[in-house]
Amino acid sequence: MADLALHTLPKEERLCSRKALEELFGGGHQSVSAFPIRAVYMPNEVGVVRVMVSVSKRYFKRAVKRNRIKRQLREAYRLQKELLQPLTGGLDIAFLWTSDEQLPTERVFQKMQTLLQRIHESVSADS
Repeated sequence: MADLALHTLPKEERLCSRKALEELFGGGHQSVSAFPIRAVYMPNEVGVVRVMVSVSKRYFKRAVKRNRIKRQLREAYRLQKELLQPLTGGLDIAFLWTSDEQLPTERVFQKMQTLLQRIHESVSADS
């Protein structure tokens, strides 16, 4: 039962505050990329890893396609977020889709795993 609770994405772990987003994209952030996903992240004082997902209307005019990719990204993160659990302190992370093509869910899952490992290594090296 505890394993199921680990694979959720509650409201506290979603990055939706305008102030937090301005801080994240305003400067002082770091980014890593595993094409077609780019992650922009920075430490926060909340003590929790908070995430947001963004897919540009520039590449996908139809909301149906944008929403599918956002679902894929959230699901890939949700199932692998334990890769960031050993970190002390919190992070704000924005996952940005940078391609004009959709990928199968398995590929998105692999790219997200690579990205989360890189973020973990980078944050661990900074600490």
